[in-house]
Amino acid sequence: MYLRSVVVLLIAVLVNVESNVIDNQTYETCDDGYCLPKHLCPTGKADDGPILEQNRLVAVRVGEENECGDFMKICCKKWERKTRQVNNKCGVSNPQGLVYNVESELTYAKYAEFPWTVAIFEKPSSSDNPELTHVGGGTLIHPKFVLTTAHTLKDSQRYVARFGEWNMNSDAEAFPTQDIEIEEHILHQSYRVATILENDIALAVLKTNVIYSEHIRPICLPSAQDNFEDQQCIATGWGVDERTDEPATVMKRMELNVISRKDCEMSYRLLDFPYRLHRSIMCGGATDDQNICVKDGGSPLACQRADGSYVLAGIASWRRNCADYLDPGVFMNATRFACWINDTIADREQSNEEVDGNDRFDFLMSRIFNIEP
Repeated sequence: MYLRSVVVLLIAVLVNVESNVIDNQTYETCDDGYCLPKHLCPTGKADDGPILEQNRLVAVRVGEENECGDFMKICCKKWERKTRQVNNKCGVSNPQGLVYNVESELTYAKYAEFPWTVAIFEKPSSSDNPELTHVGGGTLIHPKFVLTTAHTLKDSQRYVARFGEWNMNSDAEAFPTQDIEIEEHILHQSYRVATILENDIALAVLKTNVIYSEHIRPICLPSAQDNFEDQQCIATGWGVDERTDEPATVMKRMELNVISRKDCEMSYRLLDFPYRLHRSIMCGGATDDQNICVKDGGSPLACQRADGSYVLAGIASWRRNCADYLDPGVFMNATRFACWINDTIADREQSNEEVDGNDRFDFLMSRIFNIEP
Protein backbone atom coordinates (compact mmCIF):
# COMPACT_ATOMS: atom_id res chain seq x y z
CA MET A 1 0.00 0.00 0.00
CA TYR A 2 1.32 3.42 -0.98
CA LEU A 3 -1.17 5.32 1.14
CA ARG A 4 -0.43 5.09 4.83
CA SER A 5 -2.41 7.66 6.75
CA VAL A 6 -4.63 10.70 6.45
CA VAL A 7 -3.73 14.24 7.43
CA VAL A 8 -5.54 17.56 7.26
CA LEU A 9 -3.72 20.39 5.45
CA LEU A 10 -4.61 24.08 5.11
CA ILE A 11 -3.74 25.71 1.75
CA ALA A 12 -2.48 29.26 2.35
CA VAL A 13 -2.36 31.86 -0.42
CA LEU A 14 1.36 32.38 0.18
CA VAL A 15 4.52 31.33 -1.61
CA ASN A 16 6.62 28.49 -0.15
CA VAL A 17 4.00 27.22 2.29
CA GLU A 18 5.54 25.01 4.98
CA SER A 19 2.44 24.36 7.09
CA ASN A 20 0.71 20.97 7.04
CA VAL A 21 -2.70 22.61 7.54
CA ILE A 22 -4.12 23.18 4.03
CA ASP A 23 -7.55 24.72 3.34
CA ASN A 24 -9.34 22.26 5.61
CA GLN A 25 -8.84 19.65 2.90
CA THR A 26 -8.04 16.06 3.84
CA TYR A 27 -5.16 14.52 1.89
CA GLU A 28 -3.60 11.08 2.11
CA THR A 29 0.10 10.60 2.68
CA CYS A 30 2.38 8.82 0.24
CA ASP A 31 6.03 7.77 0.27
CA ASP A 32 7.43 11.30 -0.20
CA GLY A 33 4.75 13.51 1.28
CA TYR A 34 1.07 14.16 0.57
CA CYS A 35 -1.10 13.23 -2.41
CA LEU A 36 -2.03 16.67 -3.74
CA PRO A 37 -3.63 17.78 -7.01
CA LYS A 38 -0.89 18.18 -9.63
CA HIS A 39 -1.53 21.89 -10.08
CA LEU A 40 -0.46 22.44 -6.48
CA CYS A 41 2.89 20.76 -7.10
CA PRO A 42 3.31 20.57 -10.89
CA THR A 43 6.65 18.75 -11.12
CA GLY A 44 6.70 17.05 -7.75
CA LYS A 45 9.28 19.49 -6.40
CA ALA A 46 8.82 21.58 -3.30
CA ASP A 47 9.45 24.94 -5.01
CA ASP A 48 7.56 24.79 -8.29
CA GLY A 49 6.46 28.41 -8.42
CA PRO A 50 2.91 29.82 -8.67
CA ILE A 51 1.68 27.57 -11.49
CA LEU A 52 -1.78 29.17 -11.70
CA GLU A 53 -0.16 32.56 -12.32
CA GLN A 54 2.15 31.44 -15.09
CA ASN A 55 1.48 30.24 -18.61
CA ARG A 56 2.97 26.85 -17.78
CA LEU A 57 0.87 23.71 -18.08
CA VAL A 58 1.00 20.66 -15.86
CA ALA A 59 1.36 17.32 -17.64
CA VAL A 60 -1.52 14.95 -16.88
CA ARG A 61 -1.88 11.67 -18.70
CA VAL A 62 -5.46 10.39 -18.79
CA GLY A 63 -5.76 7.01 -17.11
CA GLU A 64 -2.16 6.95 -15.83
CA GLU A 65 -1.67 4.87 -12.69
CA ASN A 66 0.42 6.23 -9.84
CA GLU A 67 0.93 5.83 -6.12
CA CYS A 68 -1.86 8.30 -5.35
CA GLY A 69 -4.44 6.31 -7.34
CA ASP A 70 -5.50 9.35 -9.41
CA PHE A 71 -3.79 10.61 -12.57
CA MET A 72 -4.54 14.20 -11.50
CA LYS A 73 -2.64 13.87 -8.20
CA ILE A 74 1.05 13.68 -7.34
CA CYS A 75 3.14 12.96 -4.25
CA CYS A 76 4.29 16.37 -2.96
CA LYS A 77 4.93 18.49 0.16
CA LYS A 78 4.54 22.16 -0.74
CA TRP A 79 2.11 24.42 -2.58
CA GLU A 80 2.03 27.91 -4.11
CA ARG A 81 -0.83 29.89 -5.61
CA LYS A 82 -1.83 33.40 -6.67
CA THR A 83 -5.00 34.77 -8.22
CA ARG A 84 -5.48 35.50 -11.94
CA GLN A 85 -7.41 38.22 -13.70
CA VAL A 86 -10.70 36.92 -15.08
CA ASN A 87 -12.23 37.82 -18.46
CA ASN A 88 -16.01 37.43 -18.18
CA LYS A 89 -16.89 38.28 -21.79
CA CYS A 90 -19.06 35.72 -23.56
CA GLY A 91 -17.51 33.15 -25.87
CA VAL A 92 -13.97 33.43 -24.49
CA SER A 93 -12.32 30.02 -24.46
CA ASN A 94 -9.01 28.90 -23.00
CA PRO A 95 -7.54 27.43 -26.20
CA GLN A 96 -4.43 26.07 -24.49
CA GLY A 97 -6.38 24.97 -21.45
CA LEU A 98 -5.50 25.99 -17.91
CA VAL A 99 -2.92 24.50 -15.57
CA TYR A 100 -2.63 21.06 -17.20
CA ASN A 101 -0.99 19.82 -20.39
CA VAL A 102 -3.32 16.95 -21.20
CA GLU A 103 -1.69 13.87 -22.72
CA SER A 104 -3.84 11.04 -24.04
CA GLU A 105 -4.06 8.65 -26.94
CA LEU A 106 -7.66 9.81 -27.34
CA THR A 107 -8.90 13.35 -28.02
CA TYR A 108 -10.33 15.25 -25.07
CA ALA A 109 -11.02 18.89 -24.33
CA LYS A 110 -8.25 20.62 -22.43
CA TYR A 111 -8.98 21.60 -18.85
CA ALA A 112 -11.29 24.68 -18.88
CA GLU A 113 -10.95 24.96 -22.68
CA PHE A 114 -14.72 25.40 -23.13
CA PRO A 115 -15.88 27.07 -19.90
CA TRP A 116 -19.57 27.27 -20.91
CA THR A 117 -20.09 23.49 -20.98
CA VAL A 118 -22.40 22.37 -18.15
CA ALA A 119 -23.00 18.89 -16.74
CA ILE A 120 -26.54 18.14 -15.57
CA PHE A 121 -27.17 15.59 -12.84
CA GLU A 122 -30.27 14.01 -11.35
CA LYS A 123 -30.49 14.10 -7.58
CA PRO A 124 -30.82 10.77 -5.76
CA SER A 125 -34.36 9.51 -5.28
CA SER A 126 -33.56 8.07 -1.85
CA SER A 127 -30.98 8.41 0.91
CA ASP A 128 -29.84 4.84 0.21
CA ASN A 129 -27.96 6.10 -2.86
CA PRO A 130 -26.68 9.65 -2.25
CA GLU A 131 -24.76 9.88 -5.54
CA LEU A 132 -25.76 12.29 -8.31
CA THR A 133 -26.46 10.67 -11.68
CA HIS A 134 -25.22 12.33 -14.87
CA VAL A 135 -28.12 12.68 -17.33
CA GLY A 136 -26.98 15.22 -19.92
CA GLY A 137 -25.38 18.53 -20.71
CA GLY A 138 -26.17 22.20 -20.99
CA THR A 139 -24.73 25.54 -22.01
CA LEU A 140 -24.10 28.51 -19.73
CA ILE A 141 -25.60 31.63 -21.35
CA HIS A 142 -26.46 33.80 -18.34
CA PRO A 143 -25.67 33.78 -14.58
CA LYS A 144 -29.20 32.51 -13.91
CA PHE A 145 -29.94 30.39 -17.00
CA VAL A 146 -28.62 27.25 -18.66
CA LEU A 147 -29.77 26.19 -22.12
CA THR A 148 -30.44 22.48 -22.60
CA THR A 149 -32.86 20.12 -24.32
CA ALA A 150 -36.45 19.66 -23.20
CA HIS A 151 -36.10 15.86 -23.13
CA THR A 152 -33.23 16.07 -20.61
CA LEU A 153 -35.32 17.70 -17.86
CA LYS A 154 -38.45 15.85 -16.81
CA ASP A 155 -38.92 17.41 -13.37
CA SER A 156 -36.87 20.51 -12.62
CA GLN A 157 -36.83 19.90 -8.88
CA ARG A 158 -34.76 16.76 -9.39
CA TYR A 159 -31.75 18.27 -11.14
CA VAL A 160 -28.43 19.96 -10.39
CA ALA A 161 -26.26 21.89 -12.85
CA ARG A 162 -22.50 21.61 -12.40
CA PHE A 163 -20.20 24.32 -13.70
CA GLY A 164 -16.44 24.08 -14.19
CA GLU A 165 -16.41 20.28 -14.49
CA TRP A 166 -13.78 18.46 -16.55
CA ASN A 167 -12.88 15.08 -15.03
CA MET A 168 -15.90 13.54 -13.36
CA ASN A 169 -13.80 10.91 -11.62
CA SER A 170 -11.60 13.36 -9.74
CA ASP A 171 -11.95 16.18 -7.25
CA ALA A 172 -8.30 17.19 -7.68
CA GLU A 173 -8.86 19.78 -10.42
CA ALA A 174 -7.20 23.18 -10.10
CA PHE A 175 -10.40 25.18 -9.65
CA PRO A 176 -13.56 24.18 -7.77
CA THR A 177 -16.77 23.26 -9.53
CA GLN A 178 -20.08 24.92 -8.66
CA ASP A 179 -23.16 22.73 -8.14
CA ILE A 180 -26.41 24.71 -8.33
CA GLU A 181 -29.91 23.27 -8.12
CA ILE A 182 -32.34 23.87 -10.97
CA GLU A 183 -35.47 25.41 -9.51
CA GLU A 184 -37.54 25.52 -12.70
CA HIS A 185 -37.32 24.68 -16.38
CA ILE A 186 -39.08 26.51 -19.20
CA LEU A 187 -39.91 24.32 -22.19
CA HIS A 188 -40.36 25.75 -25.65
CA GLN A 189 -44.09 26.12 -26.21
CA SER A 190 -43.92 24.01 -29.40
CA TYR A 191 -41.85 21.17 -27.96
CA ARG A 192 -43.27 17.93 -29.28
CA VAL A 193 -42.30 14.30 -28.86
CA ALA A 194 -43.13 12.72 -32.19
CA THR A 195 -41.20 10.30 -34.42
CA ILE A 196 -38.59 13.05 -34.46
CA LEU A 197 -38.22 15.45 -31.53
CA GLU A 198 -39.40 18.92 -32.46
CA ASN A 199 -38.31 22.17 -30.78
CA ASP A 200 -36.39 20.12 -28.24
CA ILE A 201 -35.12 23.04 -26.19
CA ALA A 202 -35.52 24.33 -22.64
CA LEU A 203 -34.15 26.98 -20.32
CA ALA A 204 -33.10 25.76 -16.88
CA VAL A 205 -33.57 28.43 -14.21
CA LEU A 206 -30.92 28.21 -11.50
CA LYS A 207 -31.76 28.55 -7.82
CA THR A 208 -28.83 30.95 -7.37
CA ASN A 209 -26.60 32.78 -9.82
CA VAL A 210 -23.44 31.05 -10.96
CA ILE A 211 -20.22 32.95 -10.23
CA TYR A 212 -18.11 33.53 -13.33
CA SER A 213 -14.40 32.77 -13.22
CA GLU A 214 -11.65 31.83 -15.66
CA HIS A 215 -13.00 28.26 -15.94
CA ILE A 216 -16.71 29.18 -15.82
CA ARG A 217 -17.91 31.62 -18.49
CA PRO A 218 -20.94 31.97 -20.80
CA ILE A 219 -20.97 31.41 -24.53
CA CYS A 220 -22.27 34.07 -26.92
CA LEU A 221 -25.76 33.61 -28.33
CA PRO A 222 -26.33 33.77 -32.10
CA SER A 223 -28.55 36.21 -33.88
CA ALA A 224 -31.52 35.01 -35.91
CA GLN A 225 -29.53 35.84 -39.07
CA ASP A 226 -26.48 33.68 -38.31
CA ASN A 227 -25.82 30.72 -40.61
CA PHE A 228 -23.27 28.07 -39.63
CA GLU A 229 -23.63 25.66 -42.55
CA ASP A 230 -20.34 24.22 -43.84
CA GLN A 231 -18.42 25.48 -40.80
CA GLN A 232 -16.33 23.16 -38.65
CA CYS A 233 -17.51 23.53 -35.07
CA ILE A 234 -16.91 21.83 -31.73
CA ALA A 235 -19.31 19.80 -29.61
CA THR A 236 -18.46 18.98 -26.00
CA GLY A 237 -19.96 16.77 -23.32
CA TRP A 238 -19.67 13.64 -21.20
CA GLY A 239 -21.95 11.29 -23.12
CA VAL A 240 -20.97 7.80 -24.23
CA ASP A 241 -17.59 7.78 -25.96
CA GLU A 242 -17.86 5.67 -29.12
CA ARG A 243 -14.17 4.79 -28.90
CA THR A 244 -14.57 3.09 -25.52
CA ASP A 245 -18.33 2.41 -25.54
CA GLU A 246 -18.44 3.90 -22.03
CA PRO A 247 -19.66 7.26 -20.69
CA ALA A 248 -16.81 9.77 -20.85
CA THR A 249 -15.26 10.79 -17.56
CA VAL A 250 -13.09 13.53 -19.09
CA MET A 251 -14.90 16.11 -21.27
CA LYS A 252 -15.07 15.03 -24.92
CA ARG A 253 -14.09 17.39 -27.73
CA MET A 254 -15.81 16.53 -31.03
CA GLU A 255 -15.04 18.42 -34.25
CA LEU A 256 -18.12 18.36 -36.47
CA ASN A 257 -18.99 19.80 -39.87
CA VAL A 258 -22.31 21.66 -39.77
CA ILE A 259 -24.60 20.35 -42.49
CA SER A 260 -27.99 21.63 -43.56
CA ARG A 261 -31.24 19.99 -42.54
CA LYS A 262 -31.82 18.99 -46.17
CA ASP A 263 -28.42 17.29 -46.51
CA CYS A 264 -28.86 15.66 -43.11
CA GLU A 265 -32.24 14.31 -44.13
CA MET A 266 -30.69 12.85 -47.28
CA SER A 267 -27.91 11.21 -45.26
CA TYR A 268 -30.44 9.53 -43.00
CA ARG A 269 -32.53 8.35 -45.95
CA LEU A 270 -29.45 6.65 -47.37
CA LEU A 271 -29.14 4.93 -43.99
CA ASP A 272 -32.72 3.62 -44.25
CA PHE A 273 -34.21 6.25 -41.93
CA PRO A 274 -36.87 7.79 -44.21
CA TYR A 275 -38.21 10.58 -42.00
CA ARG A 276 -38.52 14.28 -42.59
CA LEU A 277 -36.55 16.36 -40.14
CA HIS A 278 -38.29 19.26 -38.43
CA ARG A 279 -37.24 22.78 -39.41
CA SER A 280 -35.88 23.36 -35.89
CA ILE A 281 -33.09 20.87 -36.63
CA MET A 282 -29.53 21.16 -37.90
CA CYS A 283 -26.90 18.42 -38.05
CA GLY A 284 -23.22 17.81 -37.44
CA GLY A 285 -21.17 15.27 -39.36
CA ALA A 286 -18.09 13.76 -37.72
CA THR A 287 -14.63 14.65 -39.02
CA ASP A 288 -13.03 11.72 -37.18
CA ASP A 289 -14.44 8.87 -35.11
CA GLN A 290 -16.43 10.98 -32.65
CA ASN A 291 -19.94 12.42 -32.59
CA ILE A 292 -22.63 12.98 -29.99
CA CYS A 293 -24.12 9.95 -28.28
CA VAL A 294 -26.26 8.92 -25.30
CA LYS A 295 -26.23 11.51 -22.46
CA ASP A 296 -24.80 14.23 -24.68
CA GLY A 297 -28.31 15.69 -24.96
CA GLY A 298 -28.36 19.41 -24.16
CA SER A 299 -24.62 19.86 -24.73
CA PRO A 300 -23.34 22.74 -26.88
CA LEU A 301 -22.13 22.88 -30.47
CA ALA A 302 -19.89 25.97 -30.58
CA CYS A 303 -18.61 27.75 -33.68
CA GLN A 304 -15.70 30.18 -33.68
CA ARG A 305 -16.07 33.72 -34.98
CA ALA A 306 -13.40 35.66 -36.86
CA ASP A 307 -12.41 37.44 -33.63
CA GLY A 308 -11.72 34.10 -31.90
CA SER A 309 -14.81 34.10 -29.68
CA TYR A 310 -17.33 31.26 -29.76
CA VAL A 311 -21.04 31.43 -30.47
CA LEU A 312 -23.65 28.76 -29.79
CA ALA A 313 -24.72 27.11 -33.04
CA GLY A 314 -26.63 24.08 -31.80
CA ILE A 315 -27.91 22.10 -28.83
CA ALA A 316 -27.28 18.34 -29.00
CA SER A 317 -30.57 16.44 -29.25
CA TRP A 318 -30.19 12.89 -30.60
CA ARG A 319 -28.43 10.50 -32.95
CA ARG A 320 -29.95 7.41 -34.46
CA ASN A 321 -27.04 4.99 -34.01
CA CYS A 322 -23.86 5.85 -32.12
CA ALA A 323 -22.14 2.78 -33.55
CA ASP A 324 -22.51 4.03 -37.13
CA TYR A 325 -19.85 6.58 -38.01
CA LEU A 326 -21.96 7.90 -40.90
CA ASP A 327 -24.95 8.86 -38.73
CA PRO A 328 -24.95 12.65 -38.30
CA GLY A 329 -25.56 14.13 -34.88
CA VAL A 330 -28.86 16.00 -34.65
CA PHE A 331 -28.93 19.40 -32.95
CA MET A 332 -31.51 22.06 -32.31
CA ASN A 333 -30.59 25.04 -34.49
CA ALA A 334 -29.78 27.81 -32.00
CA THR A 335 -30.35 30.59 -34.54
CA ARG A 336 -33.99 29.55 -34.87
CA PHE A 337 -34.46 29.95 -31.13
CA ALA A 338 -32.44 33.15 -30.61
CA CYS A 339 -35.52 35.36 -30.23
CA TRP A 340 -37.28 32.85 -27.96
CA ILE A 341 -34.23 32.58 -25.70
CA ASN A 342 -33.74 36.34 -25.37
CA ASP A 343 -37.45 37.08 -24.94
CA THR A 344 -37.93 34.34 -22.34
CA ILE A 345 -34.99 35.55 -20.26
CA ALA A 346 -36.14 39.17 -20.53
CA ASP A 347 -39.71 38.26 -19.50
CA ARG A 348 -38.43 36.24 -16.55
CA GLU A 349 -36.15 39.05 -15.36
CA GLN A 350 -38.94 41.61 -15.68
CA SER A 351 -41.28 39.34 -13.71
CA ASN A 352 -38.67 38.98 -10.96
CA GLU A 353 -38.20 42.76 -10.82
CA GLU A 354 -41.96 43.22 -10.41
CA VAL A 355 -42.05 40.64 -7.61
CA ASP A 356 -39.10 42.30 -5.90
CA GLY A 357 -40.85 45.66 -6.24
CA ASN A 358 -44.03 44.30 -4.65
CA ASP A 359 -42.00 42.79 -1.81
CA ARG A 360 -40.32 46.13 -1.16
CA PHE A 361 -43.71 47.90 -1.21
CA ASP A 362 -45.18 45.39 1.27
CA PHE A 363 -42.17 45.83 3.53
CA LEU A 364 -42.52 49.63 3.52
CA MET A 365 -46.24 49.41 4.27
CA SER A 366 -45.56 47.08 7.17
CA ARG A 367 -43.08 49.56 8.62
CA ILE A 368 -45.44 52.52 8.15
CA PHE A 369 -48.60 50.88 9.49
CA ASN A 370 -47.00 48.31 11.78
CA ILE A 371 -48.70 45.39 10.05
CA GLU A 372 -47.46 42.05 8.82
CA PRO A 373 -46.32 42.17 5.18
